[in-house]
Amino acid sequence: MDVTTLRAVGERVRFAPSPTGSLHVGNARTALINWLVARRSHGTLVLRIEDTDAERNTAAAEEGILHDLRWMGLDWDEGPGKPGSIGPCRQSERTDLYGQAQVALLAAGAIYPCFCSLEELDAQRQKARGAGETYRYPGTCRDLSQKGTERRAKETSPTYRFRVPNHAVRFTDGLRGETGVAAGELGDFILIRADGAPTYNLVCVVDDYAMRIDHVIRGEDHLTNTPRQLLIYEALGFKPPAFTHLPLVLGPDRSRLSKRHGATSVAEMRRQGILPAAFCNYLALLGWDPPHGQEVWQLDDLRDVYDLTALSPTNAVFDVTKLEWLNGQHLNQIPVGELLETVAPYMKPAGYSFPESAAGRIWWGRLLDLVRVGCRRLGEFPAAVAPIVDPDLDAVLDDQELLGAVSGELAAAVLTGFASASNAGDLRTEDGYRAAAKRISVDTGAKGRDLFHPLRVAITGRESGPELARMIPIIEEGAMQVRHLVVENIAARIQRVKRDVGSAHV
Repeated sequence: MDVTTLRAVGERVRFAPSPTGSLHVGNARTALINWLVARRSHGTLVLRIEDTDAERNTAAAEEGILHDLRWMGLDWDEGPGKPGSIGPCRQSERTDLYGQAQVALLAAGAIYPCFCSLEELDAQRQKARGAGETYRYPGTCRDLSQKGTERRAKETSPTYRFRVPNHAVRFTDGLRGETGVAAGELGDFILIRADGAPTYNLVCVVDDYAMRIDHVIRGEDHLTNTPRQLLIYEALGFKPPAFTHLPLVLGPDRSRLSKRHGATSVAEMRRQGILPAAFCNYLALLGWDPPHGQEVWQLDDLRDVYDLTALSPTNAVFDVTKLEWLNGQHLNQIPVGELLETVAPYMKPAGYSFPESAAGRIWWGRLLDLVRVGCRRLGEFPAAVAPIVDPDLDAVLDDQELLGAVSGELAAAVLTGFASASNAGDLRTEDGYRAAAKRISVDTGAKGRDLFHPLRVAITGRESGPELARMIPIIEEGAMQVRHLVVENIAARIQRVKRDVGSAHV
């Protein structure tokens, strides 16, 4: 059996999550790639909810998955809320189709009842393991007589196994080329459980055919399912789709990505302040080299250039540092007018609420724009603004290095000069600050670090931070809006430091 990978315009692809938990990084990547393929080919993305596991499925998990997809910026053409022509989008509502397939397979002799108990099957597996062999069902019930089947059916409910033919199953994977299994490598596998529930391989085939999916793009962990599913397609007389199996996403230790590697779900990424554009950008780059080496992409631009055939077939390693770098790049591209709303959910838990006044919001926008260069996640903004809006100047007294920076005659002269410039209103613009700094340098003889370091420590309590020429005018403007902002002007901060330093020397 040979299936040629389809690369037609207008591909129908699907993403089929199971609502048993959160959408994790690997599945999110699969969803993104299906979306990119559908959008670039002007095709159709079907979202199917595979909720046949009644014990583990939850409505909350399904809603969480839909929320995560929307957060990523991924829409779908048919599925929840968009039934289109596919009928119900949840497998729990499609059981009639699976029953019809079972009847057709039974009539064709493609499946047969199996009465082997779990204990018998386990003993067979243990025997094969002990002999160092791969376990395959030995066909115990494959050729039961009609009378034997009827007699056993009175005693126990059977499973139904697929009668695997004695020929190779070959297909062309979109990334790996020709692959498959040789004759005899597959044992007869279960299609219908003893309780009458169909297994994944059957429902997947029935749904992909009924939904007219012509290209199945899914994780490499499904690669072993494909030969079985191709046999089911053959037995039902269905034309199979093309298949592309995506390489796995591994942790830094090259094991399957799991919680021990940190955040692995889309919800966790969102809570930790990763932007959806950066998250999609990073997932798209896993195993794929973009045109001209460009690494920072918006989702709409990725849609126009992403090439599935250029994806590496080797597994990709999830690199948090690279993700955070990309997140910083996307943070820097957010217009200042939108930055406030983007950061607000992460500021409020830290005690920062933005004013409703236009002037106050503009000021906060300027401040966030100033500090975002050093931020890699949205959750880092509260710590980034703290030294500016609410500095811990008392900590200077507990740090000998910081204390030394604001002590001594030269430092005192520099700080007195900046305090005077602040009182005169000279520091409210960048040009005014630079002129004042030049004047103070001439008056005191201080240059470079001797000129600027005492000032930074006195106003932020830190040794490093944003560029002073941008930061100080923002502080001065904020001091004029003291009713709305937790901020003091430079003169007041310097007086606090000089007072505390003097007390420390008494």
